[in-house]
Amino acid sequence: MELLLADASIDELEAHRRAHPGAEAHAASRLRALLDQRKQRSTELSALNDIAVRLTTVRDNRILLQEVVDQARTLLGVDLAYMGSVYGNEFVIEVTSGALTPKLVGIRLAQDEGLVGLIVRGASPSWTPDYQNEPAFRHITGADSAARSENMRGLLGVPLRVGDRVIGALFACKRSERDFADSEIALLSALAAHAAIAIENVRAIDKLETLNTELSLRTAELEQTLQWDRTLTQVVLQGGGVRSLVREVAAATERPAYFVADVASVPAALEYTATTVEALVDRCRAGADTAVDDAMTAHRVVAAGHFLGVLISVGPDDDQTRLLLDRAVPAIALSLAEERAAAESARRAQDAFLVDLLLHPTSSPDDERRQFHRAGLTPDVTYCVAVGQGNASRAEFEAIALPPGSVVAEQGSRVLLVVPARESAAVRRMINTRATVGISEPARGADALATAFREAQQTVDVLTTLGRDGEVSSARGLGIYRILLSHMAREHLDELTEDKLGPLLAEQTKRGVPLTETLSTYLAHGRHHSATASSLGVHVNTLYQRLEAIDRLIGTQWRDPDDALDLQVLMRLRRSADLLGL
Repeated sequence: MELLLADASIDELEAHRRAHPGAEAHAASRLRALLDQRKQRSTELSALNDIAVRLTTVRDNRILLQEVVDQARTLLGVDLAYMGSVYGNEFVIEVTSGALTPKLVGIRLAQDEGLVGLIVRGASPSWTPDYQNEPAFRHITGADSAARSENMRGLLGVPLRVGDRVIGALFACKRSERDFADSEIALLSALAAHAAIAIENVRAIDKLETLNTELSLRTAELEQTLQWDRTLTQVVLQGGGVRSLVREVAAATERPAYFVADVASVPAALEYTATTVEALVDRCRAGADTAVDDAMTAHRVVAAGHFLGVLISVGPDDDQTRLLLDRAVPAIALSLAEERAAAESARRAQDAFLVDLLLHPTSSPDDERRQFHRAGLTPDVTYCVAVGQGNASRAEFEAIALPPGSVVAEQGSRVLLVVPARESAAVRRMINTRATVGISEPARGADALATAFREAQQTVDVLTTLGRDGEVSSARGLGIYRILLSHMAREHLDELTEDKLGPLLAEQTKRGVPLTETLSTYLAHGRHHSATASSLGVHVNTLYQRLEAIDRLIGTQWRDPDDALDLQVLMRLRRSADLLGL
């Protein structure tokens, strides 16, 4: 016991026991062994605590893994230690300590291969006294080749667990056959437990730092976006149009920027690359939100589903530029929509003022000047008024090369055109359209313009009634049908109709027999009975009966060639007047 109290080693106590056998010497040896075990355990626990503290201070995942395998090799007194992580269905060896070659690092194993398969799938420690000859698991060529290069024999592996998940495995290896005691398994498992927590913490911290970095970037982007939005909003609120917004884009991106409405309006500064610009515009018009070329980026500008054009930034594409363009596009679309709405409102107002001038001319000189001014006209200028209908479109009339001071307006389905001119023929030569257009004679002053407007309306009505669609004509071009435009002439037409055809019309109304139609058709067919009967869809005898009735009612003088011609013209004019509602 005195030797034990003097802290003699186990070897000294064993030598004393052999020299002096007895119960006391045997008890002293056993007690020494227990004390040594506890001391070793205390040392290991102290080492584990020190390792745990160090692991909590490591923030680099690679350094952390290396620290773990170095400590495992030291604590267990083995030749080689290595560790790997689980990625999906694979285990990848990442770090080693004491390796003879670099072949181990990077080896990938399926979770049903090698000793690692038993450890990862079973989530429990496993060992073999001789790895290279162990039949309990499936060997693979790559892993066995690396094992042979390291002369791996005795091998112990423990899982790295976080909760119910196995995130990796830690291995301790001897280059000779060896069994592993439970205490060694427990020690390596304890180290693996500390390592798993530390690794998970580092990964969580890395993920958190990544998220924080990303959040900072997003916050900075958001702040920049908000500032950019405020700038653009301020431009719009201050009445700045598309040009002002494009200037802001150019200033913010520090590169040239342009708005291109269509391929026909490429800015002069981009003419050197017009083909590229046209291709970008076409791609955006086809539906692409962004079209990128090596030298420029184009963003589509739309409002209410309508393509308005593209915003182009000259220079290489990058995220910052795209962000600014993305924010600028809605502001430009809004500005364009406002400009178009304002233009449409002004256009409608001017249309209303022009129609008011043509329909309700004022008698006061001051009011007349105001009416002319609001309609976009000048009181002391002579104008011709044109009215188009049918295929008439405002855009088509606005595309005509008209003299300065001309005004185009809409009235329902008709297009009105007021042109400074001293003769209607000059206006007729200007208008090349598919529409039917009536042109007035020159007029000056409010009352005269109102009369000219009625004349143009009546002219286009006559053209339409006569089936002369697509024709452009003044009243003079109507020939004999010009009579329909005169009030006095229409009264005379009524008198002639009553004088020449009155009895015929009365009999027709009374009996319901189309006598005027029969007479008109008969004369139109050159007095051929069979052709007339066929055209009317009646028997020849019926035609003869009707002609006899006509002779009886208006006399036979209508059969005279001159009288027949007069009747033909009279009936054609009368029919046109009826169609016009005159």
